[in-house]
Amino acid sequence: MQRALRLAPLGLVLSLGACAGDDSGDAGSATATTSATGATGATATTTASTGDASTSATDDSSGSASSSGGEATTTGATTTTGEATTSDETAGTTAESTTEATSSTTGVTTDDPTDGTTTEAMPASDIDVIITADNAYSFAYGTEQSIAKFFGGVEAKTAAEIFSCGVGPEKYTVPAADADDASFLYIIAWDDSSVTNGVLASFRRTDGGQGFGDEVFTGTPGWQACATGLQYDVGTGGPSLDVINEYIGKCNAGDLDPNTSSGGWVDDVGTELGAVALGEDNTTPYDGGPKAGNEFPLVCPEDMPAEARWMWFDWDPGNVVPPQSPFIFPGGLNPYHQFLLFRLAAELVPEPQ
Repeated sequence: MQRALRLAPLGLVLSLGACAGDDSGDAGSATATTSATGATGATATTTASTGDASTSATDDSSGSASSSGGEATTTGATTTTGEATTSDETAGTTAESTTEATSSTTGVTTDDPTDGTTTEAMPASDIDVIITADNAYSFAYGTEQSIAKFFGGVEAKTAAEIFSCGVGPEKYTVPAADADDASFLYIIAWDDSSVTNGVLASFRRTDGGQGFGDEVFTGTPGWQACATGLQYDVGTGGPSLDVINEYIGKCNAGDLDPNTSSGGWVDDVGTELGAVALGEDNTTPYDGGPKAGNEFPLVCPEDMPAEARWMWFDWDPGNVVPPQSPFIFPGGLNPYHQFLLFRLAAELVPEPQ
């Protein structure tokens, strides 16, 4: 397994290097931990957003205009910068001037002296990820059009590297800033075109909000897939950031070759060109050999939640029926048109209960 993990003294961060990032050399980074090391780390991040604040001037007895408010500052991790606009109506005309209003919060209740109100600010939180694949994956947060960086690039070559505790599912902590303002969660997958194929994952944000709910699994309703028509063998490192973004665009356009791809994005209902395949969850006992409905051994129950379901691409919905399975390689040349892109829109994630 290609994991750039190294042991660090207790209390220091363990780092797992991601695949190459953009052309400037920026690579996705995340704090990664595994049950084999017993070490933990923490990552501090800063995010920024833009907003508007406005106050209105009032006439005084001297015929001049004055305004209140404009700046309130506390120390914190999230900074908001905006504009305050004042109007001068003393002469029956309107003149606008712009001043800067700055406020910052720590995720606690703060008073705003501009209007006397009290607001509750929620800090962005890091995302804990547990993921494995038969055989290879990356994942990313991004927009409908593209991703800026991805994490993972892990290629498992043995069964233990997929299923077993300690050397199997990888754990990551993604800094909050790397998922800030993201509208889609992406998984990029490819495999060895042999025996079984699938991806299994959990994404958990401890604050229970920020667009993606408190916990998201593979198999959650709403996932889409796009079979690109390209093939990457295990050991090649998989697609680059540029290739991933190129094919996100082509999947969005829906004009991929129907003879070698899914045409565009498909869901679990699917089209004649394919569908998202949702398989067994991580509680199904394995009876010793892959078969339809029982393709995979349990993935380290100490790490992988029971609710996570195996996910892959069904290249022929309606005709791939037992004893066939979309999770079992049928032989032949690239029948499911890997590599595969999966995505889940933030608004499709159920609200936490």
